[in-house]
Amino acid sequence: MSSLPEKYNSQEVEKKWQETWDKTQVYAYNNEEGRESTFSIDTPPPTVSGLLHMGHIFSYTQTDFIARYQRMKGMNVFYPMGFDDNGLPTERLVEKVKGVRAGKMPRADFIKICEEVVEESEQEFRALFKEIALSVDWTQEYQTISKHSRKISQMSFIDLFNKDLAYRKFSPTFWDPVDRTAIAQAEIEDKERKGYMNDIAFSTANGEEVIIATTRPELIPACVAVFYNPLDGRYAHLAGKKAITPIFNHEVSIIADESVNPEKGTGLVMCCTFGDIQDIEWWKKHNLTTKECISLDGKMVNSGKYDGLKVEETKKQIIEDLKTLGLLRKQEEVTQFVKCAERSGAPLEIIPTHQWYVTLLSHKDALIEKGRACNWYPDYMRVRLENWINGLNQDWCISRQRFFGVPFPAWYSKRSGEEGKILLADIDQLPVDPLTDLPKGYTRKEVEPDYDVMDTWATSSISPQLNTSAITRSLAIDYDRHQKLYPFDLRPQAHEIIRTWGFYTIVKSLFHEDSIPWKNLMISGWCLARDKTKMSKSKGNVVTPKELIIEKGSDVVRYWASTSKLGVDTAYSEELFKIGRKLVNKLWNASKFAGFHFAKLDGNQPTFPQEDINNGKIFESLDLWILSELHKTIEGATAEFDKFEYSDARVIIEDFFWNAFCDNYLELVKARAYDETKLNPKGQMSAVYTIYHCLKHILILFAPLLPHITEEINHHIFSGKSLHKRGSWPKLENHYFKEKLYAQGAVALQVLELVRKFKSERNLSLRVPLKLVEWSGADLDSSVLNDLRLAANASEFKYNRALNNSSLSSLDGKYSIYAEIEQHDDERI
Repeated sequence: MSSLPEKYNSQEVEKKWQETWDKTQVYAYNNEEGRESTFSIDTPPPTVSGLLHMGHIFSYTQTDFIARYQRMKGMNVFYPMGFDDNGLPTERLVEKVKGVRAGKMPRADFIKICEEVVEESEQEFRALFKEIALSVDWTQEYQTISKHSRKISQMSFIDLFNKDLAYRKFSPTFWDPVDRTAIAQAEIEDKERKGYMNDIAFSTANGEEVIIATTRPELIPACVAVFYNPLDGRYAHLAGKKAITPIFNHEVSIIADESVNPEKGTGLVMCCTFGDIQDIEWWKKHNLTTKECISLDGKMVNSGKYDGLKVEETKKQIIEDLKTLGLLRKQEEVTQFVKCAERSGAPLEIIPTHQWYVTLLSHKDALIEKGRACNWYPDYMRVRLENWINGLNQDWCISRQRFFGVPFPAWYSKRSGEEGKILLADIDQLPVDPLTDLPKGYTRKEVEPDYDVMDTWATSSISPQLNTSAITRSLAIDYDRHQKLYPFDLRPQAHEIIRTWGFYTIVKSLFHEDSIPWKNLMISGWCLARDKTKMSKSKGNVVTPKELIIEKGSDVVRYWASTSKLGVDTAYSEELFKIGRKLVNKLWNASKFAGFHFAKLDGNQPTFPQEDINNGKIFESLDLWILSELHKTIEGATAEFDKFEYSDARVIIEDFFWNAFCDNYLELVKARAYDETKLNPKGQMSAVYTIYHCLKHILILFAPLLPHITEEINHHIFSGKSLHKRGSWPKLENHYFKEKLYAQGAVALQVLELVRKFKSERNLSLRVPLKLVEWSGADLDSSVLNDLRLAANASEFKYNRALNNSSLSSLDGKYSIYAEIEQHDDERI
């Protein structure tokens, strides 16, 4: 044992232990062990977008609390880190930092630049995660664009295709004209904006005027029908007739359909290919023709003089032309919700294109069942998944018209007699790039490669399989490893990606092995700015995590992360950082005080509380009381950590440290521990042994949350193995609990509190001696009585059952005391 330095230097200590843990590989996963001793974590692979933000510290640190706890509990923890480094976020980052445009340079050159930028960004993430002390096994790192990930992703696609769960189709697709790619339903956001409802005059073939209400007049050139509700008497006479569109003079059918809302607008609505999902449904149901008027770059086509104009420009121009022609009957400002791309923010168009899809709509019930087979923490988050599944109205579009992504292992035959036949790579060819590779048995002239890449979620959704190196038993690199990790024990993730990462991973697990991907989900909230709004650069309320760690210290920042409960958004709070700093300082100072007494052990090494009690080394009642409190604390913290409720575990541990141990126990036994009179050497050693056990276990209990300071104190005072090695978490069978002594301690605390209150109300120092203290409420044994007398600095301390309750009383009125101050004139108070 050695004494602690006078002051704690967090920057120096934290860096030292981070390097030590990395060098000693204390977090290494052992691939040789079986499933029963393994705890596997499906860690979120952060998106490589060039932005390190507080959310990365917030949610990833919360996962680390559980990883450290499970490792200390004795589990072989598989805790990897991945990087989601392909897809649109990476392409945007590259275009921004390199000043290039993906579509205006050779594809191979752009991909090479992406790979260079990705490596630089990932290094920043690694540094941040190490500085915040994530106990990740970095030998298990993966990238979603690596050769290994491409192979597993292409295996996944081939498995889905062979099971008739993946298909290619030319159909209306949500299209982002800014990023020039199709997107899936999960990547769509409804944004509120102001628009105009326009009443526009169409006419029937025989010249009757009919008024159509629309917010999208620019789609008139794509109008293929006019609909009304069959119960709407205003328009029954139009059945079977034709309408003539204004400006373009196209003849379209007038059709009755019960899905038309007669109360909306004029009750007449045009169907355009394609304005919204309803247009698609009418188009399919009534076998309508297709007229496209918007190109993939968001400009008008097949619209006469409007060709080449952007959509918004066309809308304004058509309104002006309708006014000129006297065909705009009314215009009213309305609030509308527009479907926009989640990433670019651009309003979406629905354009028919060839895309790859994964079948979802016919599997809703099975997906809900798999979601319910997982344990959700908190449980109400499961409802978000079920609401999303129930609201699905389209299959999952997994193809993207981009560049830096996993290519589909597919070609299309040009051979005579099999034109358009889909050709897939053989498993032993994977990973393949159809732009440079060929299907077996075909020449370059006989095939057309698939130019698309997979949606990044199509790869991220198999993050468990990327780690296990297998899709199924027959599609595997290492199926033995797969069985040791899968299903994973824990999926930690934020609530906003339940509909994407959470949902899609369940989809893949259901389709590949009819399994759940993980046993438990731990859902985190957002990190908000001080004003409880989302942090954003535009608002100027972003806090940089790297600078914060330098300023506050890693353990203090980790403490802040531990104050948020699962599923709950938490605001950045300087007050919480102050509390964290106070805790770190208190741990250091309390350890210095406790360590002072350990020299009295004179080489005697305490074992476990229960064993030292059995051997007679610990016997005083208040010592047994605090060890009973410690037992309850270990039991409670363990139960909360097992439920992934790290915040509730912290509250239990802090309460023991601040209240039971520091404020009360140390105060009650201080005199006995010092024993300057040398009248009770055995009692003194009982206290020293007890302080030893309490402090050591306080460090262990705090270790998952505050790894640096606990390791530093443990190293100096206890000189033992790292707190973060497997199996260091306390086992209850080694700890003591007795209800009677637990109750004795509670009484002693009430009496001590009354003594403090007595002195405080008279503006007396706690050191002022008392001549006499009497109390009523419950008797105490002689051991407790002696510690209380010394703590109260009283000459006489005794129980008086008949004490008048009009004396100074506790808040609940159960306990009362009477006291006299030690004065020369013997004045009674």
